[in-house]
Amino acid sequence: MKMYESVLTRVRAVEEKNGIHYAKTDGKLYLALRIIYTVFFIYSVGINLMFIAGMFLVRYGTDNFAPIKNLLISVCVCTAVMIAGYILSFFKFKLTAGIISVIAEILLIPLFGTAMKDSLGFMGFKPSFYWRHLIPLAVLVVIMIVMSVIALRAKLKTEKQYKKVTENLYKLYNVTVGIESDGITDEQWEIFLQTYDPTDYKKLFKQNS
Repeated sequence: MKMYESVLTRVRAVEEKNGIHYAKTDGKLYLALRIIYTVFFIYSVGINLMFIAGMFLVRYGTDNFAPIKNLLISVCVCTAVMIAGYILSFFKFKLTAGIISVIAEILLIPLFGTAMKDSLGFMGFKPSFYWRHLIPLAVLVVIMIVMSVIALRAKLKTEKQYKKVTENLYKLYNVTVGIESDGITDEQWEIFLQTYDPTDYKKLFKQNS
């Protein structure tokens, strides 16, 4: 659905008038979550890059590199996906960003778990696994899920309200221009929405009258 700023302004006005409130991607809650996410994201990506660099420096070119090659490639791919998801989250692809970020972050937990088994092997993990990888990644997963829910809910509610406002605009168009909504061409409707001023109904389509 292509949305016009003039109509979105009207949507916000209707929501405010009717006391409709919900978390939005430009709200304080979302901003706070993004800040917290960014802090853990920078930490986690930094740890990942240090792990990758360390494995290459210590094991590359030795007999010990082959056993961890696939694991290292997986860590590199997941880290790249995390970075891509973070970048996409600043644009209109917030839901996509959330999905790929959560998948990558969840996959990294068992990957690092495999790499950081303690001296007892399958019996447990090195203590550093928990504060370096498990806890930061778990926090990232939880925050990104919440952010994605906020983004999806805001999108659905905005589209629902936008549809209602648009239906009212169809009626208003009929009264103002005198043409039934069924007779509106796509070009006429686009011009109408582009010139729609939510602060003054009398200005609607004035230049075309």
